[in-house]
Amino acid sequence: MKKLVMSKKYPCFCEELNKFGYEIIPTKKINTFLEPEQYHADMQILCIKNKVITLDDCIKKPGKNYPENILLNCLYHNNKLYGKLSATDSSVREYCRENNIETVNVNQGYTRCSTLVVNDKAVITADKSIEKGMKNNGVEVLLISAGNIVLEGFDYGFIGGASFSDNNTIYFFGDITKHPDYNKIKEFTSKHNSIIEILCKTQPLTDIGGAVLI
Repeated sequence: MKKLVMSKKYPCFCEELNKFGYEIIPTKKINTFLEPEQYHADMQILCIKNKVITLDDCIKKPGKNYPENILLNCLYHNNKLYGKLSATDSSVREYCRENNIETVNVNQGYTRCSTLVVNDKAVITADKSIEKGMKNNGVEVLLISAGNIVLEGFDYGFIGGASFSDNNTIYFFGDITKHPDYNKIKEFTSKHNSIIEILCKTQPLTDIGGAVLI
C-alpha cells in the first residue's frame, strides 16, 4: 500500500482513502501551532526528491504565528522549490544549495497549502504571487478565486490543503462541485489527463492540511 501522511481529525477522509489503497500515517499534534493547524501535514513535513524533512530536522523552532509557523510550507515542483524564502528554515535552503535545486521566492508563505499540483507542468492556486512565480518558470497555472474552502478557525482555507494528487488522480477532501470555479477546475484537470475523486461528498470542501505521499 502507498503511504500518506495526513491528519486523522476527519476519519471519513481516511476511511475512503483506505479503500483507494492508501495506508494513513497520522500527523503529530504540534502544540506550538494554532489549534486549526496543529495536525496539518503541509506544516509538518516537506518532501524534496527522496529527502523527507520534518520539523524535528529544522534548525529553527516553529512559532505559533505567521511567519514563524511556515518553516516547511514550501512547494517542491519540477526540481525547483517555491516559498517565502525569508521564513523557510535554513536547513531546507541549505539542502537545496547542496543539491542544485533552484529556489524561487514568492510572497505567499503558505505556499504548499495554496497550491494544488496537477502534474509537473501544471498547478492550481488562488494566489497571484504563486501564479507569477510559477508561470515565470514555465508552469501552466489555473488561477481560481479565493475562499469557498472550510478551515475551522479561519475565514477560509486553501486549495492545496483541501486536496492531493497521485498518479493522474486528484483527490478532494469534500465536495469540490460546490466551488464556484469547479467547472474551470474540472476542465483544467481533464486537459492534463487527470481525473477527480471526491472524498466524503456530504462534507464541504475542507482544508485538512493536505496529504504527503512518502
